[in-house]
Amino acid sequence: MSATPAPQTKPTLGLTGLTVNAMALIAPGAFLWLTFAQQCLYGQPMAAIGMWFGILVALLLCFATAISYAELSK
Repeated sequence: MSATPAPQTKPTLGLTGLTVNAMALIAPGAFLWLTFAQQCLYGQPMAAIGMWFGILVALLLCFATAISYAELSK
């Protein structure tokens, strides 16, 4: 048998992948900000606290996902 090197993958993110990831992260946040003021006005004062908690949880989830994918790409 001939000694052929094993194929290796190169961890890159192309323009299409970058665009899809950006859209997936931006779209829910944009929708949330569109409804933020309206929801705060209807459920004062607890709705605003709940919305900020949701934003914090979403941000932590985004960071956890980014860190996981960064570790997988190594």
